[in-house]
Amino acid sequence: MANNNQSITGELQAHVKRASLLSVIPGMFRIKTLIIVLFVFVLGAVANGSGFADEEEKRRVDISLSIFPRVVAVDNHFRDKLVTDDKVQLLFLYSTNEKRAEELAERLKKSSKNIGGMSLMTSTLSLSDVVDDKLKEKPTAIFIVERLSNNDLTKVMAFAEAEKRLVFSPFSGDVERGATVGISVTNRVKPYFNLTTLKRSEIVINALLMKMSKRYE
Repeated sequence: MANNNQSITGELQAHVKRASLLSVIPGMFRIKTLIIVLFVFVLGAVANGSGFADEEEKRRVDISLSIFPRVVAVDNHFRDKLVTDDKVQLLFLYSTNEKRAEELAERLKKSSKNIGGMSLMTSTLSLSDVVDDKLKEKPTAIFIVERLSNNDLTKVMAFAEAEKRLVFSPFSGDVERGATVGISVTNRVKPYFNLTTLKRSEIVINALLMKMSKRYE
């Protein structure tokens, strides 16, 4: 664990130094660099948590909830996916467990007030409503709150890819099944991207973050 902490600290210091050198550069490049510095810090913090060692799925959801908005922020075109009044709308998608979706949406709303300097709003919607395109507005990104069947996940991804929206799933195996991004949990926590889905969705993730992430081809 000590070596792991030293590795995380060293990586964070390297990115802080890089961010300092870039501080004279204005605009989104500087902002995204600072977001990634924060990202490294968050990943180090959650990786060392052991409170849910006997509740793997709950732990994965809790970690993912912290990472999700930061992943959205490093979509190079996320500002093109804002909703009314230039707000970020994160949709929590459920199949049967509406209560869980509402709980997670509320937790994120309380913990994150903005993403990339843009105001944040959360919403919930059932899988059937998304598939039937009953959305008032297309969300900026989607978070899956429960395990879906292969058929249901395929439907969600067909919608997301057509609308160029990122889908985050905290559940093990979902990135391999086509979700845009999830997490890889070993002695370290990393974002885990499906490169084929990114390409089909025309989503471009910040190159520096991609180098730090696990990728599935």
